[in-house]
Amino acid sequence: MNSIRTEVIVDAPPEQVWAVLTGLDRYCEWNPCIRSVDGEGGPDQTLLITIRFAWLPPIRFKAQLDRFRQNEILGWRAVFLAGLFIGHHWFELHPLDSGSSTRFVHCETFDGLLSTPIFVVLSGLFRQGYTAMNRALKTRVEQK
Repeated sequence: MNSIRTEVIVDAPPEQVWAVLTGLDRYCEWNPCIRSVDGEGGPDQTLLITIRFAWLPPIRFKAQLDRFRQNEILGWRAVFLAGLFIGHHWFELHPLDSGSSTRFVHCETFDGLLSTPIFVVLSGLFRQGYTAMNRALKTRVEQK
């Protein structure tokens, strides 16, 4: 399975990170990678997500929230090309320093018949986008 894992330390408790992360309707204000999310953030909800990576055109897709534990984990599963490419995307929040800061972990795994060729071609762009999102999230949370 092909995967990407990035992380950043945010100087705020998980509850503050969670508030920004689950403010889906405000992603357009700060998130350079996930440009919009339409839908309610809750267990088993369907989201309509628009992403943008560097030179690629925006990509809009449906995703099913499949990981949701308040202040701990938020994630979704999206199926592309009739199941030939499947993405499992999630965010983990780990309290540090007795809860005064948070390790924000940003991951995605890809499977399906086309996952390896797509991963080989686009994993660098994905990693850059996720790293940029992590920095933007850190800035947004720490400014509040």
